[in-house]
Amino acid sequence: MDFTEIELILPKPPSLNKIYAGKHWAVRKKYKDDYKAICQEALSKYDRFSCEGIKMAISYNSRLDIDNGILVSKFLADTLVFEGIIPDDNKKYYTEVKITYDENLPKDTYKVILVCKNLKYDEQS
Repeated sequence: MDFTEIELILPKPPSLNKIYAGKHWAVRKKYKDDYKAICQEALSKYDRFSCEGIKMAISYNSRLDIDNGILVSKFLADTLVFEGIIPDDNKKYYTEVKITYDENLPKDTYKVILVCKNLKYDEQS
C-alpha cells in the first residue's frame, strides 16, 4: 500500500454552536456550501486525484473549542466525496480523524494533512 500526504490550509470554520443554535436548515446549508467552496479552492491547487481511502489530521489555532474542528472534517470529507476523490465518507474510506491545537499556526488557521491511500492522479490533469 502506498500513502501520500496532501496539505491543505483552511480558515476557521463556522462555530458548531452557532450553526446548531436554533438555525433554520437553509442557514446551516449556506454555511456548509460556503465552506465547501473554500475546500474546493484549497484542493484546486493540486492536480485532480482520487484515493482508495483517507485519514485526516487537523491542527488549528483559533479561539474555537477543539470540537469545532469537527466541522472542518465534516465539510472537507463531504467535499472529497462530491469531488470524487473518495467514493464515500463512511468508515470503509474515511478511517481516522485527529484534531490538535497548535499555537504556532497563524491565528484562525486550520492545517489539514490528508493521508491518501493509493492516490492516483486523473488522466485529464
